[in-house]
Amino acid sequence: MNVSKTITESKNPIPIRCPVAGKFNFTQRGDVPFETRILGGVTDSPRPNLYCKENISDLSVCDTDQKEMAIDETFCLSVDHLGAPVDIYSDPDYKLKCIGFWKENLKSYLITYDELDAFSKYRCWVYQRADLNRVLMSESIGAYCDLKQDVTSWNYTEGAAVAIEMQEYERERDQCPMHFDDGTNPWLLSENTLKIFSWDGYGAAHKTEIRNLLLFAMGALYLLVLR
Repeated sequence: MNVSKTITESKNPIPIRCPVAGKFNFTQRGDVPFETRILGGVTDSPRPNLYCKENISDLSVCDTDQKEMAIDETFCLSVDHLGAPVDIYSDPDYKLKCIGFWKENLKSYLITYDELDAFSKYRCWVYQRADLNRVLMSESIGAYCDLKQDVTSWNYTEGAAVAIEMQEYERERDQCPMHFDDGTNPWLLSENTLKIFSWDGYGAAHKTEIRNLLLFAMGALYLLVLR
């Protein structure tokens, strides 16, 4: 039986909240690993020379909406005496927008979009949470994931370009909370929004209860003063 499949790609995809968010130190293995590069080919201004005590490979999803993955193959981890990062000029090597994720056949899948990718703007990832602070991911060669691809796949025989093992970390001033969604219910609304508490929602009954508590507290305080 011949089964034909059609891949439909959106020209201007709308990003959604990434199922994996936070700040991660990663190691990689693959035929097409992430490399240090300059987005756009040239910097807007000259970069100062900085001494960095420790460099790592960093994957971060730290924007307010957690909709973009920033990958820096050589990231400066050093901070100054106040705990602030010393390297504030460098840009990430890759910026990937999360545009879809789901779970199928016990595997979690993620689709990303990179408008600067010359080979394939769309990439498929297989991802899995290994433990509390460790996540495994494998990026596909093209716009779709091979059936043989899993989180440890790293070469073309399984349709993968690179596999990464990520360990969560966060410095004092990073403000990059961790988030993970295995894609069991991709339609669940989980946007990273601020929740503002309003007293108006309590109603008259709750206001009366609070007033009675205040009166009771004032009465108890008055009795203590009389003693």
